[in-house]
Order: sequence, then structure tokens, then C-alpha cells
Amino acid sequence: MNKKGFTLIELLAVIVVLAIIALIATPVVMNTIADAQEGADKNAAYNYINAVEQSIMTTDMLDPNAADVTAVTSVDASLVKGTAPSTVSLTISNGRVVGGTIAFKNNTFTVSSDGTVTKSS
Repeated sequence: MNKKGFTLIELLAVIVVLAIIALIATPVVMNTIADAQEGADKNAAYNYINAVEQSIMTTDMLDPNAADVTAVTSVDASLVKGTAPSTVSLTISNGRVVGGTIAFKNNTFTVSSDGTVTKSS
């Protein structure tokens, strides 16, 4: 008798192998996605800081006699690239962002006095 095709055991073996591969690959893929989201949020934080500083410079250029800007209540949306932060608390000195925090949906970043952005734990 000439049989063509796969037996039930062979099909089950293939399914088991595929399940093992899926179990191994899923955490790796999820970690990669989380790392990519963190990187995107960090870049968005830098972009937001640049937008704030650009807004301060624009204000200074439009009215050079105005007092130093110590707070920015809004930022032109066209200046912000990427995801908008959910909460922002920045310290401004001499037209520069010198500290604070920027929070997104899943990540919160701290801004140091030299403008470096690091993930808060």
C-alpha cells in the first residue's frame, strides 16, 4: 500500500516544536517592543525640550525687553515631533531647561541640569 501524507504523530511533533519556538520567541519580541517604545519616548522627550527652548527663544526675540521666561504654559504642536507627553514638569533658567520630569504613557524621564534625559526608575 502506497501512503502519501503525514501521520498524526508527525503532525503533533511539528505542532509541539512550533509551540516551543513560540514560547522562546515571545518574551524576546516583547522586550524588543518595550525597548523600542522607551527609545521613542526618550527621543520625544528631547524633542519636547527642544520645542520648549525654541518657544522661549521666540518669545525673547519678539519682545527683547520682556522679563526672563520662567515658565512655558504651552508649546506649539508643530514643534513637537513624536508622542506628546502626558505630564511635564520642567525647570527653566536663562532660557534653558535645567531639570524636571517628562512622563509618557509607560515611561517617565528625568531631565538633568546639563540637558541629559534618563529613564526614572
